This record gives sequence, C-alpha cells and structure tokens, in this order.
Amino acid sequence: MKPISELTKEDIKDIKVICFDVDGVTIKKGTDISEVKTSENTTLTVRTSNLSPEMKNALLELKKYFFIAINSGRSSMYLTKVFSELLWDNMALISEIGIFSLLNGQIIQHEKFDEGTLSKMKNITVDLQALEGKVKDFRAFEPKQFLITLHAFSEIPEVYDVLKKNDPEGEFCAIWNGEAFDILPKRLNKGTALKNLCKHLNIDVSQTMAIANGPNDQSMVDVARLSVSTEPKELKADFYTEKIQNLGGLELALKLVELKSS
Repeated sequence: MKPISELTKEDIKDIKVICFDVDGVTIKKGTDISEVKTSENTTLTVRTSNLSPEMKNALLELKKYFFIAINSGRSSMYLTKVFSELLWDNMALISEIGIFSLLNGQIIQHEKFDEGTLSKMKNITVDLQALEGKVKDFRAFEPKQFLITLHAFSEIPEVYDVLKKNDPEGEFCAIWNGEAFDILPKRLNKGTALKNLCKHLNIDVSQTMAIANGPNDQSMVDVARLSVSTEPKELKADFYTEKIQNLGGLELALKLVELKSS
C-alpha cells in the first residue's frame, strides 16, 4: 500500500469513474435512530451527518473530470437527500448494496428476487421484529426496499439464530458494522454493484477507481482498477489516505483535482 500523496497522473490516465463509499468516507460515521410506537401511530427518527460544504464542493469540481458513483448500503431516498446538490449529470447513486442504481433520473433495479427469496426476507424481518422489547440492544429498522438493516447498540447474537432458522440453505448473511446489521443474499456485494453500473455506462471496470473504509467494501476495491482505503488497518487497497482518516473521500477528491488541473 502506498500513501495517496504518491498517486500520479500516470496512475489515473485511463480512469473514468471514481466510486465512493459513504459512511466514514464522504460523510461522518454514525446513525442515531429511534422508533416510538403507539396504538395510533409510529414515529421513526433517523439522524445522520450532512455532506460537508468542503466535500460537496470537492465532488462538484471532481465531476468536471470523472463520472462519480456513490456505492452504499443506504436507501435511494437517503442518498438522494444527502447528495441532492450533486445530481443529476455525470453521477450515479448505487443503493442497498447494488440492488438499485439511480442514473440519469431513473431508478434501475439490478437484482430481482424470486418468491422463495422474498418469503425468506419477510420471515426474517418478522422474527427480528419479535426481538424488540426482549433484547435490550435492539434499536430500530432503517427504512429500505429490500435490504434488511437492523440498528442496535451492540451486536445481537439472536440475529444469527433468526437467520439460521429461516435460511437453513445458507443463502443469506448478516453483516455487523458496529452500529447495524445488514441482512442480504450472499450474492449481493459492492463489487458486483460497480460492475453492473459499468455495464450501463458502457465502460470497462478496469477504468474505475474505488475508495472505501471497511471489510464489507473489499469486493468493491478488489474489482476496481485502482483502490484507496481510508482505514488501512481495516481495509487493504493500492493506496491509503494520510490526513483525513474519517473523511478520506475529501483527501482523494482534492488530490485527483490537483492532478487533473495541473
């Protein structure tokens, strides 16, 4: 691994797409989520960090030279809200770990699910909901179309029991990221998501660069021609950011603009 300061014009000469992770890369980590239910209504509150003015301006400048892709487990609605000032030209939002892409004003569903998979998703969700009030670390579900995301104060062992009960074939996995579980079919990952976007853009995946920060992003950095880690102890890549560990996406964007404009 090399520090991002050693990235050169020669390294990026064939790169057309820069793919960014979100939490811990373009916005600060952390989601505060709560759900209050009564007999008449439900109030769901989700609080996350905003895209900083510095990050927004850096991405706007970067769009002059590259196509920008945001690749996340978050929902399309959430990503549209966070990155609204960057849409719609020369940019795509990949949501729910590659199930959807928002591109040129259209939502593209890359992954289709058969009745058996949908039934498993439903049963897993029902059994997870039953843990509320019984497991002290249970928080709330983050609204999404297909991806099941359960927020918790700490890792809940019962989640794996629910998965084993409803998916004896082992088609699903539960990924704990420190604040939430993402539960999804094993075939879904950010690397496949990047490949699917490249097909729609009619470019080769060898013309992409990806920046991320965690083990769940490994498939994305493996697929991309060039890769950058903002947390080199957690994720191995070709390069690593040096100055802005929590928001390394800004450091990369500034470096790329510097190389392209000099």
